[in-house]
Amino acid sequence: MDKGKLFISFWHVCLENLPLGSFTHRQITPEEARSCIEQARPDDRLLCVSHDDLLAPFRKRERENHEALCRVLTSHYGITLSERDFLSKDESDEDSLYSIIPLNCVEVHDDDRLLVITCHYVLGETTADAPLPFEIEPTTVEFHLIEAE
Repeated sequence: MDKGKLFISFWHVCLENLPLGSFTHRQITPEEARSCIEQARPDDRLLCVSHDDLLAPFRKRERENHEALCRVLTSHYGITLSERDFLSKDESDEDSLYSIIPLNCVEVHDDDRLLVITCHYVLGETTADAPLPFEIEPTTVEFHLIEAE
């Protein structure tokens, strides 16, 4: 059983995540991804991070994309992640605000791992109020695990 943190990011990885050194990058199955998440969550080793500030009003589309991927993960893969998993709050201050943990603030080293979840979009049903509705194609979801060697 792993002892390090499991960082989860949707779509993105950045240079700050990878300090100098050697890493392995491998694609894992949905079952393996679910197991990693289920093992890390009870021990408070799960940390969901985001490239975008999902709470910013001008990032509405990015927030909706995150929510959509969370729904696909739950309904098609039994992986329970929600928008709330990407939020952080200072528990010592009851009046504090929620914030997003930025992707560039985490670093994969020692036993820590970064799980990057990606997907592709397809054109959905066109309506008058949403002329180009892109939807996640559930069969294209991939799970990429990055670990320090």
